[in-house]
Amino acid sequence: MNQLRTDAISAGKWARSAFYSRLDDFTGTRRSLIGAALTRIVLGAVGVYFYLRDYLDRGYLWGPDGVWPWQNFMDPVSGSSLSLYSLSRSEVWFELVFHTGALVAVLFMLGWRTRVMTVAHYVFLWSLQQRNPMLMDGGDNVAAIVLVFMIFIDSGARLSLDARNRKGGEPALSAGDSMRYRIVSLLHHAGLMAVTLQVCTVYLVSGMYKVQGEHWQDGTALYYILRVNEFGWPGVNHILYENSVLVVLMTYGTVFFQLAFAFLLLNRTLRPFAVAGGVLMHLGIAIHMAGLITFSLTMIGIELLIMGDDHYLRLRKIVRRYTAKGTAVPATTSK
Repeated sequence: MNQLRTDAISAGKWARSAFYSRLDDFTGTRRSLIGAALTRIVLGAVGVYFYLRDYLDRGYLWGPDGVWPWQNFMDPVSGSSLSLYSLSRSEVWFELVFHTGALVAVLFMLGWRTRVMTVAHYVFLWSLQQRNPMLMDGGDNVAAIVLVFMIFIDSGARLSLDARNRKGGEPALSAGDSMRYRIVSLLHHAGLMAVTLQVCTVYLVSGMYKVQGEHWQDGTALYYILRVNEFGWPGVNHILYENSVLVVLMTYGTVFFQLAFAFLLLNRTLRPFAVAGGVLMHLGIAIHMAGLITFSLTMIGIELLIMGDDHYLRLRKIVRRYTAKGTAVPATTSK
C-alpha cells in the first residue's frame, strides 16, 4: 500500500515537472515566426490588391452614391452600419477613409508598427467590405476572421520594418519584462493554433459538403466547375475537362485531401506536404477559376503560417544548395 502511494506521488511529481517544463518551453520561445511573417505579407498584399483592383471605380462600388444604395447600407437588417464609411455620407470622407485604408494595408504588409497596423488594417478592410457586401467572397470572410487572430501573433518579428529597425536583436529582459514576454508568447501560440484550426475547419466543412454532393460522388464535379464561363480561363480549361480520367482523379483527390488535411498536420513530418498540397490546390483554383484569386491567395497566405521555422530553414538550405549547383562555374585547368 505504501509502495502504491509512493509510486502515485512520484508519478504526480513527474507529471507536474513535465507540464512546467513544457509550459516554460512554450512561453519562452516563439515559434513559426517566419510563417507568421509570410502570412502577414500575403494578407497585406491581398488587401492592397483589393484596394487597387477597382481603384478607378471606387466611387461606383463603395462611394456614398455607389451601386449599393446608402439606405441599404445603413439599414440594420439588410446592411451593416459597423463601418467607418457610415460616419458620414460626404465624398471627402469616403476618399479620406478609402486612401487611409490603402496606406494602412501597405504598412501592414511591410511590417511597420505591426501590431497596431494589424488592428487598423482589420478595421479599415472590414469597413470597406461592409460598405458593399455584394462584392464579398469566401476569401474576405476568412481574412476578416484570421486578422483578428493575427492581432495576437508576433508577425513582425521577421521580414518586416520592425525587425530591421530593431538593433542588437532581442533586448535583455528584466523579471517584469520576462513575465510580459512569456504572456505575449502564450498569446502568440494561441493565435497560431486558432489560425490553424480555422484552416482545418474550412477544409473539413468544405470536404463534408462535397461528400454529400452527387457530382462529387460520381467524380464529375470539376468538369462542370471548369466549364463555368464567368470563372474559367478560355483556351486553357478545356485541356483539363476534356480528359475524363484527370477530371475524376482531381475530383476525388480534392475531397480526400480536404478531409485528410487536419490529420496530416498531426504528423510533423507530413506537415510540409500538407501545406504544399494546399498551396498547389489553391494555385490551381486561382489559375483555372480567375474570379477566385483573392480567395486563393488568402488561403495560401494563412497556410504558410502552419509550417514551423525549422521547415523554412531546411527549405532555404535545399534551395541554396540547388542554386549553388546551378550557378557553379566549372574550374578551368591551366595548360
